[in-house]
Amino acid sequence: MFFRMATFVETNRKVMKDRNTIQLIGYVGADPTIWKFDNGNKCARLRIATHEPIKKKNHGEQQQYSTTWHTVIAWAQSADYTERNFLKGSHILVDGRLIYRSYEDKQGQQKSVTEIVAHSLMNLDR
Repeated sequence: MFFRMATFVETNRKVMKDRNTIQLIGYVGADPTIWKFDNGNKCARLRIATHEPIKKKNHGEQQQYSTTWHTVIAWAQSADYTERNFLKGSHILVDGRLIYRSYEDKQGQQKSVTEIVAHSLMNLDR
């Protein structure tokens, strides 16, 4: 098995590139926050909940889920689309890339944030 995987990796190494991509399907947790800048740019921020089953369902039991919250940032046309098409509870598909950043809060504490910068968004309710 290891040999097959190693052979696959070696064979496809020339084709594979490093990529920072993420795709999420979930639900919008609150209406998007929209910022409009003096230069005409627009930014939208939304929170998305995704759900994963955490244990097998036995006959007659209700399925239990773990919820993970994600922050999505959309710029320009993606922000316009977000503003027009998403409200709290919307079913959403997001394609984007992960970014990690840190900042100092009002109390002087360093905070780290993981966000998804959206390349494309789709409303799955429609």
